[in-house]
Amino acid sequence: MTTVAERKKIAELVLNTTDEDLLEKIKELTLSHFTATKEFISEYNREIEEAVERIQGGKFKTQEEVDALLNLWESK
Repeated sequence: MTTVAERKKIAELVLNTTDEDLLEKIKELTLSHFTATKEFISEYNREIEEAVERIQGGKFKTQEEVDALLNLWESK
């Protein structure tokens, strides 16, 4: 079954149900999904902003510096 067909079938089942418990669970699931997505995006954007601030403040290592550190650690 294609995704579109599955979505249509689920929508039809939801539209035709009289089961209040099922509707409440669907509502909880969809709201928690959207809330989690919004929180993820917000956290992701905050982390990017912090990284940009660190870079602008000169708080970063070049690839060469990281390679040198890895070589040092590997030699121990």
